Amino acid sequence: MIVVAEEETYDGIAIPDLRVDSVTWTPGQAEHVRTRSSRYPGAVNLEPEWATEAAMDPKRRLGLDPASKTGEGIRVVGRSATAAQVLAVILIPSEHPPTGAWLGVTAWVTKGRDLRDYEGHETGDDADNEEGGTSR
Repeated sequence: MIVVAEEETYDGIAIPDLRVDSVTWTPGQAEHVRTRSSRYPGAVNLEPEWATEAAMDPKRRLGLDPASKTGEGIRVVGRSATAAQVLAVILIPSEHPPTGAWLGVTAWVTKGRDLRDYEGHETGDDADNEEGGTSR
């Protein structure tokens, strides 16, 4: 789930103010998302363009990636109309501090809390906000 405290920042930029203007995929990372099912039984193989579309979704949810080992990744949850799915996309900045250009790391079809948070935001029902954080 993406829950962001109001004061949370990334490279000195408030999380809600982070821009995602472009996403670039290296050939290796593109192959990584295209072959998810070879590593994870039942996983959906994704095209990098679908993940980029989800990351650029105007209704996307954005926050620090809670699974990041380096703290550099952000998790973006958004809808890919082409894939007809809500995807979680992990991005790292092309430069520090981030100016809007990001590199794609991985992506997957989201479920559970991230999906409910996105769908609640999409319909204007942010019930999770009552749990002490502000979803972004």
